[in-house]
Amino acid sequence: MKNKRFTLAVSPSVTRRTASDVLAEFLGLLEHFEFDVKTVYLDSGFYDGKCLTLLQVHNFAYIVPVISWGKEIKRELATGWSREIAEWSA
Repeated sequence: MKNKRFTLAVSPSVTRRTASDVLAEFLGLLEHFEFDVKTVYLDSGFYDGKCLTLLQVHNFAYIVPVISWGKEIKRELATGWSREIAEWSA
């Protein structure tokens, strides 16, 4: 099962839960698996400061589609398809 992709958890959409609440619960589940998770793939609903901070605190590699707003992020994204942005301000 090396280098395979799996859906590890699915959560119903509940209006009172924030994206960061859902992500915190999900990241807690990952710590109990008997295998290593290399990368977390999320949809654009998780593109906010709290979610990105959670991912960094848990030290997971992650991929989240960027919602391009603001001049700084648009300028950064204009230079290529893939970008690792170490620090930025929203």
